[in-house]
Amino acid sequence: MSIMRRLKRALRPLRNVLWAFLGFGYDFSRYVRYAGWRGHADSRKRDYKAVKTYHRLEKCLSFRQRRHGSGWDAAGDFVHLLGRVGADATTLGYHETVGIKVLRDFVERSDGGGQTARQVDEFLQRTSVASLEGGVIDLTADQLLVGRLEDPEKFFLSRHSVRDFRPDPVPRELLHRAVRLAMKTPSVCNRQAWHVYHLDQRASIDRALTLQNGNRGFGHEVPCLLIVTADLRAFDTHGERFQHWIDGGMFAMALVLALHSLGLAACCLNWSRGPGDDLRLRKLVALDGAHTVIMMMAVGYPSEHLKVCYSARRPLDGILTHLDVPT
Repeated sequence: MSIMRRLKRALRPLRNVLWAFLGFGYDFSRYVRYAGWRGHADSRKRDYKAVKTYHRLEKCLSFRQRRHGSGWDAAGDFVHLLGRVGADATTLGYHETVGIKVLRDFVERSDGGGQTARQVDEFLQRTSVASLEGGVIDLTADQLLVGRLEDPEKFFLSRHSVRDFRPDPVPRELLHRAVRLAMKTPSVCNRQAWHVYHLDQRASIDRALTLQNGNRGFGHEVPCLLIVTADLRAFDTHGERFQHWIDGGMFAMALVLALHSLGLAACCLNWSRGPGDDLRLRKLVALDGAHTVIMMMAVGYPSEHLKVCYSARRPLDGILTHLDVPT
């Protein structure tokens, strides 16, 4: 081994630490610039704040045993939030209108509240905005379990990362259906801070994939490319600085399974790239500045005959630890 090669190998850990430091700085600068901790005049940030607030009311309404007077703090916070902009249909976002419906439900089913209850009542009298969505739903266990799979192993274990697609285009209606299914993904305070960018033109797909290092050998045949992102505007506290990656990753996995359920194959393409590549991607593809890239995803119909990686799974005891010892 040459001296130069040994030197490169010895310096590689230091290089990784340096690039990680630069990456942390880039992520921090994006959080400072785009996250919801400031700039409440931004209607999108306010809408995320609205769902974070009214979801507290939904949870309160869902408890089997509610404390007397519980939930009024959240009701007051919601009224205060909307009081900054008024409460008519021209100024409110989707979740703000849903929140008004939830607020009405809460008032009808709650007592106490004192001065806050009077302020909430005055607010509701001033607005006629209404939504058909939001609140709580009464379910039986049978209704909850109606979607239970007869053979879950058959569904989950038949999914593979596919890199061999037919050239057929993916119908947008089918893609819309998959995204709607994936939107049932849980998210922190139900903020749903996901956004999917769809590319189905050869030039656009090739342009985006030039910066992704895991598509060599098949990227030029990908008929549909998705870029899964999460909106930093939804997160407004220091403790949520990583939450966009968590929520975005959960949504991406749900999308993979939704595609599989509809007969489409997919391959997750990691976006473990540095600040330079992230900035270059944003020049090549029209991404919203506040959207953090979670991953790319190659999607299409699988070829009739194909080979997939075995992708051996670790033993169960390597990833599962029972902390409570049976008595």
